[in-house]
Amino acid sequence: MKKIVLKVILMTLVPSAYSAEKLDIIAGPETDNCWRNNADRGKASECLHALSDKSNKDMDELIAVTVRQIKENNSGPVYKGKDPQQTIGDVFSNFFLESQTSWKEYRKNFCLGVGSQIGEDTYDYWPYIYQCQINLNKRHAEEIKMIHADGD
Repeated sequence: MKKIVLKVILMTLVPSAYSAEKLDIIAGPETDNCWRNNADRGKASECLHALSDKSNKDMDELIAVTVRQIKENNSGPVYKGKDPQQTIGDVFSNFFLESQTSWKEYRKNFCLGVGSQIGEDTYDYWPYIYQCQINLNKRHAEEIKMIHADGD
């Protein structure tokens, strides 16, 4: 009983020791590096913007590669399909591309919402959005890799 009471007391006094790692959608090594390497706030924001653009381009490339892999690895005909030329990969890739269009819209709106918590005319508005996009892209890349489109 004493151990349980002690643990409850410790959990209330030092909650971080008993909780999962705190993640913050507006934090990341990209922001840290841009601020550390650029004394000027404008230059730091430009640095983060460039990293966000690269992250978005990398996501677009991952999506394109995944579509090619889906088509290559699912070349069989659609069971009872009306079009004998249509493959399972055609169907799968169409659904995949549609989902990615929706996901990009989600990413845009979600990160705009994150930025809005401090207001559009603050210094950190766009950096918040840029880091948010980078963080979401990292997580989404892991989701895409889970489908094993490369045949592994």
